[in-house]
Amino acid sequence: MSAWPRPDFSEIDLVDPFEIHVGPAYQQGVPGSRRFAFRVDGRHVNRRGVLHGGMLLTFADLSLGAAAWDMTDRAPCVTLGMQTQFLKPARLGDIVEVQPHLMRRTRALLFLRGDFMVDDEAIFTATSVWKLLGQD
Repeated sequence: MSAWPRPDFSEIDLVDPFEIHVGPAYQQGVPGSRRFAFRVDGRHVNRRGVLHGGMLLTFADLSLGAAAWDMTDRAPCVTLGMQTQFLKPARLGDIVEVQPHLMRRTRALLFLRGDFMVDDEAIFTATSVWKLLGQD
């Protein structure tokens, strides 16, 4: 197993209490084009030893939300909805990575997508809609 985090990733300073509980999470790159990752540990797996779907949903909200934050110059925003597909299991010790992509932006909404990968293989996809607060 390779060393983690890799030197090109840094730990994210999580502030949300729930995210702190399931972290740490890591980032690579500059705001607006960051890549996000976490290592699956014992808190993240179900009784079958595979990554719990709730952890993937939390990480999707964390990473796509951070991307929305970057893409709006840190404007406050909230998740309006998220569509997901579970494709393959991840297991204890796996590194889950995502590079969020902006699909569309309006004055008040952001549409984001992420393909969540383990060893260059998609395990989960998410598309989300974010509302910029104060924008109608």
